[in-house]
This record gives sequence, structure tokens and C-alpha cells, in this order.
Amino acid sequence: MIRPLDLDRDAEAITQITREANPLAVVNAEGFAHRLRTIPETSRPRTWVAEADGTVIGVATAFLSIFAPGSGDAAVHVTVAGTHRGRGVGSELFDRALAHTRELDAKRALTHFHANDEGIAFAEHRGFVEVRSETEAMLDPRTVSERTNLEARPMIDVDPHLAYEIDIESTYDMPSTEEFEGMTYEEWAEHVLDYPLFSLEGSFVVFDAGEAAAVSLVNVDHETGRASSMFTGTRRAFRGRGLALAAKLASIEWAAANGVTSMYTYNDATNAPMLAVNKRLGYVPTGRQVEMIREGTASSPTPPAPAT
Repeated sequence: MIRPLDLDRDAEAITQITREANPLAVVNAEGFAHRLRTIPETSRPRTWVAEADGTVIGVATAFLSIFAPGSGDAAVHVTVAGTHRGRGVGSELFDRALAHTRELDAKRALTHFHANDEGIAFAEHRGFVEVRSETEAMLDPRTVSERTNLEARPMIDVDPHLAYEIDIESTYDMPSTEEFEGMTYEEWAEHVLDYPLFSLEGSFVVFDAGEAAAVSLVNVDHETGRASSMFTGTRRAFRGRGLALAAKLASIEWAAANGVTSMYTYNDATNAPMLAVNKRLGYVPTGRQVEMIREGTASSPTPPAPAT
């Protein structure tokens, strides 16, 4: 049965499906619910779940781009539990999502997921082509002995507007398929500060000559001892001085002292400076994320393909 999402009822089951599909995901039911609830109404989000014998076995979401609302792009995500793939569940969920992109009058559909053969084949079969990838990497923070002598302050002791300014300026320069159109402070605070897994204590702002210059934003799931980098960035005028390294080192040192045993990060495969920072810190590549695009959202008949 395909039905609309009941967030309070379905969040925990969808979290488990998400963790299976993306082994590096640092997510819990509260975080998943927050991300869905904070998609702007102007993006017109819709989510469906597939259910079998009272158990949620798949989920699909479609909405207009949050970060580039004027682009005409729509995000489409489909995930099915491993035990129920290859039975047409993903196909039916995808059809619902694609139909909604037509209602949104979207010009193209974008999807982003942990790369695996089944998932890529599923997307390619439906007209998607890969346009970008990110390197996934993992680190045990307890193994890092390097320390920074630069001034790094935890965000709990810093005006969050400073982190916002660094984040927004840096995001404009990040490799991206969509052109970033900016965020207000209120939108940013809802996305970052209010996210249930975001750690004010484990996130840091690095200062250079008294000016806020770089930031490391970190999500932490204390229940599992896992953390992930939400964002690391440096203002343009301060780049090339090792400040991003210092920001990450501060978060790593905090994580090691606070029960975190594994940290994860995702970086664009063409972002050589940040990949070099990760290599220096000891991050080990573990896979990749792929971003794929389907130009146009008109339906087209496709032969059966494995669901993912």
C-alpha cells in the first residue's frame, strides 16, 4: 500500500531504512522529522510511504529546491528497505514523486544518494545522469594527535550570526549543481541551530586577529557515538592560512573527549583543498555520494527495473 506520510507514526521506521541505505548517515527520528517539517511551504513538499503488513518498507519525497527556489529544480528521493527491493515498490514510489514534480512545473528533477550499483541503475533507467559526486570518509577522532594553536571558540560561546556569515559566504563558493540563492539568518538558524542533532558545544568558530574567519558545524548522535560534519568553511579573505584545518581539529578534539568514536564527512570530489585537509587528519575514504539529474519531468514508459 502506498499512502501519504504520517510523520509521527513513520519517522522511526524511515530512519532505519535511511541508515540501511546510507551506512554513514548520522540521523535519528527527531532529526528526520525536523528536516521534513522545516521544508518551506513554498517548496510544496509531498512524501509517501510504502507499507506491507503494517510495516513501512519505503519512502519517497518530492519538493521544489530549498536553496535555489527560483531554479525550477525539484528534489526527488526514493528509498526502499533492502528486503523489499526488486518488487516494484521503488518504481511505484518514484511514479508518485515524478507526478508531483509535474504538478510543481519543475524543469528538472535532482536526486542525491549513497552510491551503490542498484541505486545508480534504478536512476539511470529512469532518465537520470550523474553530474556530481562527493567523497565519503570516516575518522576515529581518538586517533588524531594534532592540535591547533589558533583561537577556536565553541559556538555555545559565540554569537551565532558570526557562524551564519561564514557559512553563507563559503556556501556561495562550494561546488554545486544548483546555484545557491542565499538564506536569511532565520532560515539558517532553523536549518542549523534548531536541528536536533546539531552540537553547539562540538561546533567551532576560528578567529584570526580577532575576526571570525572559519567555522566547523557538527552533528552528533550521542546514543551511537557517531558524528558528522554538517559544514566546514572559511571566509574568502582568510583562505590559505590553515583555518579550516584548525576548525575541524577543534571539533575532532571535542568529539574525542565526549564519547564520539566515529566521525563522517562528505566533500565534493573536485574540492582538492578540503580533501587534502581530510587526508592530513586521517580520514579514510569509504565510498561516495552521487548527484543525478533528469532533464524534464514528463513521464516516459520504462521497462521493469530493480527497485532501490
